[in-house]
Amino acid sequence: MIRLTPKNDIIKMEITTHIPQMDIIRFLQCRGYEVKGYCLVLPPEEGFLIDEPRAEIYTFTATKEGEEQSPDNEFLKVFEREVKEVLKEFMKV
Repeated sequence: MIRLTPKNDIIKMEITTHIPQMDIIRFLQCRGYEVKGYCLVLPPEEGFLIDEPRAEIYTFTATKEGEEQSPDNEFLKVFEREVKEVLKEFMKV
């Protein structure tokens, strides 16, 4: 869904969409990334009322040649950066 809202001389655009995970992975691969499985380990957290145990989340990373897998290149974070870059390119037109 795309919603456009005029505000003076600027148009506010909100986009909501549902994208299959495989489409995101294909997009990243087309942009030169290698997508690999990754186990993200979240350390235990001590809270005031509730303590959270250590957790493992199985996800993917998107890396370019020479990059190591890390939480910083988790595939959704990389996808967000790449989409922002595509939008910047679009805005230059």
